[in-house]
Amino acid sequence: MRVAIFGTGRIFYRYWKYIDKKQVVYFLDNNVKKAGTTIDGIKIILPSQLKATDVDVILVLSKFYDEMKHQLTGLGIPENMILNYLQLGNITKKPVWIYSDGNKCMFSDWLKDDNKRALLISHELSYTGAPIALMNMAKVMKKMGISVLYAGMSDGPLRKELEINHIDYVPNWIFVEGDIQKEYIRQFDLVIMCTFGLKGLLESYKDLKTPVIWWIHEADCGYQEAEVLDCGKNVSVFCGGEYARRAFLAHCKEKNAQVLQYCIPEEDLLADESQMSVRERVTFGMIGAISNRKAQDTLLKVILKLPLEYQEKIEILIIGTAIEAEKEYWEGLKPLIKQVKYVRVEGEVSQEELAAKYKEIDVLVCPSRDDPMPVVVTQAMMYGKVCILSENVGQVEFVKSGQNGFVFGDEMELSEQIKWIVKHKDKLNSIGRCARAIYEQNFSEEIMEERLEGLWQEKCK
Repeated sequence: MRVAIFGTGRIFYRYWKYIDKKQVVYFLDNNVKKAGTTIDGIKIILPSQLKATDVDVILVLSKFYDEMKHQLTGLGIPENMILNYLQLGNITKKPVWIYSDGNKCMFSDWLKDDNKRALLISHELSYTGAPIALMNMAKVMKKMGISVLYAGMSDGPLRKELEINHIDYVPNWIFVEGDIQKEYIRQFDLVIMCTFGLKGLLESYKDLKTPVIWWIHEADCGYQEAEVLDCGKNVSVFCGGEYARRAFLAHCKEKNAQVLQYCIPEEDLLADESQMSVRERVTFGMIGAISNRKAQDTLLKVILKLPLEYQEKIEILIIGTAIEAEKEYWEGLKPLIKQVKYVRVEGEVSQEELAAKYKEIDVLVCPSRDDPMPVVVTQAMMYGKVCILSENVGQVEFVKSGQNGFVFGDEMELSEQIKWIVKHKDKLNSIGRCARAIYEQNFSEEIMEERLEGLWQEKCK
């Protein structure tokens, strides 16, 4: 099969390693400066230079599939030659294995029990919010006696957590050919697809009868201007909070959407309240991918503007890494980090390691510019930690500033909140206990089980 690849951004870097380089004839790019250069010895050309007879398939490795397909068809390329990256399995044709308690098995073997079955599909197996939220849902479903299969579109470190929690999984669902995916899905009572980014995959399932819950967590930046959806009648849309629901409806006006909050499993590593009064400095933590959207720069700039007497009483802990697309932002962050007197930067950590890190944090700061319902905020609340949130973070709907957390609208307001916390360390425990109540009332496993019981009765009659 002769393949041309259109798109060399984030999605390209995620999947390029899985593609047989011998199949690839050209890369396509609209940037005239790249035309004539190469990637791994394969030439880059402009889309207008490609002839339909040069290749058998054009694989679009970009979230802008609709626009790119429109461009290609306008150049005379037949639509049936253009594949979405979510159809990568039609090219790779790799065998599919289910991993169960350290062993591999074929799909037919996994189906042998007669339990209720749920397939949970995530865009990737990473230590990011949506995949973790879906994994926690899988834990609750297992307790309900449901046979759960967790499918990641691409492999990643979360597979370790799935193994620890004895959750069966497929690490690269994207390698399953489209027609075979549908055959498998027909064997399940319910499918839950996590994130709007799986739009293309969902639309390919529109002829199925198996009920599908499309669980969306995206911020406004996860959408294009107006999204045209071609979903089947079997699809119901649920969003991880009112913030995510508003973002979805702003771009998909003709669709209905309900709210389904995620859950965080109860942990034993609750905050040691005695630590608050003995620490020399208050530790403010930021946890999550290092990116412009997460706005780590906001807190660092505020800290650097504080009087020295406050800076001496503050330590910053940053946990997370920058993906390739955020390298420029990360480079711009480094000079700010160097200027902060007490700061630690640690990379991505497992969920077990993160649980221990919360014991080092007095206050979690989430200064995000657009963040529907970050899991790390809910985790911090579970551990009884005080949270400072920008007004663009989903959990603000539960927070009363000064009582069970803090909400800021600009850098000056954030600065005043930090100074208040440094002066009133003795108040952190009582505010943290009120934050813990937010978790118990909205994000516990018990609450999730009640919601899932209702959904199962409604969708799987």
